Order: sequence, then C-alpha cells, then structure tokens
Amino acid sequence: MQIKQLEALVNVIDFGSFSKAAEATYLSQPTISSHIRTLEREVGTKLVIRSTKEIYPSQAGKVLYGYAKEILKLRERALLELKHETSSISGTLQIGVTEFPSECFLPRFVSEFSNKYKELTFNITNYSNNDILEAILDNIIEIGILESDIEKRNIVLEPIADVKYVFITPDNSNYREMQNEETELTELLKNSRFILPKDGSVLYQSLMRYIASIDLERRDLSVIASMENVQGIIEAVRNDLGIALVPIQYITKQSGLLIFGENITSKHLNHNFFLAYHSNKPLSPAAEVFAQELKRKYITAKSGPVANI
Repeated sequence: MQIKQLEALVNVIDFGSFSKAAEATYLSQPTISSHIRTLEREVGTKLVIRSTKEIYPSQAGKVLYGYAKEILKLRERALLELKHETSSISGTLQIGVTEFPSECFLPRFVSEFSNKYKELTFNITNYSNNDILEAILDNIIEIGILESDIEKRNIVLEPIADVKYVFITPDNSNYREMQNEETELTELLKNSRFILPKDGSVLYQSLMRYIASIDLERRDLSVIASMENVQGIIEAVRNDLGIALVPIQYITKQSGLLIFGENITSKHLNHNFFLAYHSNKPLSPAAEVFAQELKRKYITAKSGPVANI
C-alpha cells in the first residue's frame, strides 16, 4: 500500500471522477485506475463503485478513505515540521471568518500567532457561513472559521472553541429578584420584552430551537426590537430596552447586566466554531501552521476531521 495509491483513492472519492482526480494530480487517468486496482487487489475487495451516473466509495472504500486521509495528513505534518527547521513562514495568509469569531475569538489568536511568525501577514475577510465554504472552493481563501457545520463536498470541518449562549437582562430590582428566586427561564422569557438577533443567524436559530425545547414559540416572546449587531444588543439590554440571548464571550464587562442560564447544559445553548479548509488541496506552509496552532490551542473534539463525501 503506497502513498500514491492512497492519494489516488482520496482524490477519486473527493472528486467523484477518475479524470478529475488525474487532472488534480497531473497523472494520466490509466495511472489513477491502476493505483485503485492495485489497492483493491491488496485489500481483496472493491473500493470504488462505478455506475453509469456516478462514482462513489464502497463501504470498504469509506473505511480506507478515512485512514488514507489521516496518513496523508501525517505525511504533510512531517514535511511541514521538517520545513520549519530550514525555512521561515512568510507571505500573506487569506482567512475567511464570520462575524462572531472575527470579533470575539480571532483577534487575540492572530495577535499571539503573529508574534511567533513575524514575517507573515494576514488578509481577513468577513463572510456568511456558506460564503466561506464557496470562497475556499474558489481558492479565494485557504482557511475559514465559521459558526455552522454546513455540509459541503470537498470541505473539511473541525470543531474548535466552545461557545456558550446565555440570557442577559438589565440589572434592575425586578430581574435581581427573579435571579434571587431562581425564576425558571420559561417565566423569564414569557414576562419580558425580548430583543431578537438577526433573523436566520446561528444565534437566532439557536434561540428558536431552545424555546421550542421548553415548549414556547416565537409568538410567546414579547419582541420589542430586532438587531443585527450583538454588541448593539448587549448595549440595548444594558439600557433597559429588553432581554436577549447572546454568546457569553461578548460580555467583556458585566456592569448593568444580569446573566441567566449560565449553568444550563442544553445543546441549543452550547455551540462550536468550526475550522474549514479544502479536503483535496494541500494547505500552504503558512496555512498549515496556522491550522495546527489553532487546533493545538482551541480544539474541543478528539475525533479528528470529517470530510464531506
């Protein structure tokens, strides 16, 4: 079982085509086919199923694909570490990021990272969750950091950096009394004016899922305002406009605010950021180092990357 054979298997499955796999690796289609046949003879079973309409992995192919991805990643990391011994990381790293991580997560990490790799510069662009994945596929960016695990062919997503959502209220006698009496969140939500986040955002979706889990609907909320910017929502709460659901990482100072639900373990109030990159294109040395440092510092899942195939 050779590296080139494993590369051929991964590329055929990722591209869903022998010809495209050949183009991506600058090999002939017969060579790719030969690598696959050799692998199939070695393992004693079909790895790739060819139908009239599509090419897809067999069950055995899916298993070997997972191992092959890990082997190829280990090889890339070994080569990268060897490169570190003889060269510096430089150039401009293209990163796409959604609003929340761009405001509360990425700035500190990039600052720490740049102190270590002083010859590297960054071009950081804000996108929606789906547009980040399209930008990766279109080679506009190499690395994406987003708030949703949207499935996309040829994209690897890895969960990083836990996010905790909490309900915040103005710090007044009414809510202090509710907090002292450990009022149920259901009652808090039904008896307060509510400031909604941007319709369709990950935060909005999490809110809707949570209230559904406690047998409430959107119409049960007395909505006083809808706002796009999370910092603006926090300031509106601080100024007694209403209550809201926000990521706790946004709350840099608590004066004027009370926090409810911090100890609730509902899956709808706990979330992850995701690191995204192309499953079929090797990262540049700068992007590879960035990704490895990011995972080393923030990774929350031990199972490794999952390619959408």
